[in-house]
Amino acid sequence: MSNLGDNNTGKCNFCDRVDNLHFRCNYCKERFCSDHRNPLIHSCPFLELYNRNSHNAKFAQNYHSGSSGSWFNIFQRIFWLKSSRTELLHLSIATVLVTCVGLSLNQYRTFSWQFLAIFISAFLVHELAHKFLAQYYGSWAEFRAQTYGLIITAISALPIMPFKFIAPGAVMVHLGDRQKFGRVALIGPVTNLIMGFAFLLLSNLYGGSNGHYFAIGASFNGWIAMFNLIPMGVLDGQKIFDWNKIVWGISMTAAMLLFIIGYI
Repeated sequence: MSNLGDNNTGKCNFCDRVDNLHFRCNYCKERFCSDHRNPLIHSCPFLELYNRNSHNAKFAQNYHSGSSGSWFNIFQRIFWLKSSRTELLHLSIATVLVTCVGLSLNQYRTFSWQFLAIFISAFLVHELAHKFLAQYYGSWAEFRAQTYGLIITAISALPIMPFKFIAPGAVMVHLGDRQKFGRVALIGPVTNLIMGFAFLLLSNLYGGSNGHYFAIGASFNGWIAMFNLIPMGVLDGQKIFDWNKIVWGISMTAAMLLFIIGYI
């Protein structure tokens, strides 16, 4: 947060008080008295960085604490959602675009809550899975939209486009462990595979319009998983391929089967 100043006395940059014991902020490098040493109190211009580091430190402490093995703490570490207004804005824009891409598959002829639920859940559950697992490992994790990804996804939402490109952004994480980084990348497509095969099972149990919706859900989740598993650029597939090629091969095969079976 702040280090003890180099001299014994100094003027606080916030209240101008001369204190025998002053502190230098690790972020803005200004001097403050003992009452205003905390970046939250002296309105540090680097407050976002301070909050992020504090968040990471809290997760690391919980992860290595002796009580972290209890089911409650494990659940709390996974599902305690830490977000920001920036992330919510980026995630909202990306979700709208992905939903439009899904609706474009039917030329925007049908607007139903079933379709909306399928397309929104396929994208949101995928991204939140990345976020929750990264947080479980003690990392800061937030979704960020990428300009070129948003543009290409928006173009894909046009009904005339035969090929659909869905990559409006990605969850940014700070993990140095290669295995954990690979698992965080893998968990997104895995959630789509789980949801997709569940939809596939339901489509065989129910006929009529419900069975049709479930089949679409299976195919769309298969497509999301298959596309993200392409070993290219910032996609999950590249990270998984670099980590474990066997896991990547099994996942890609499952995604292709799900997409094809759901489609036919």
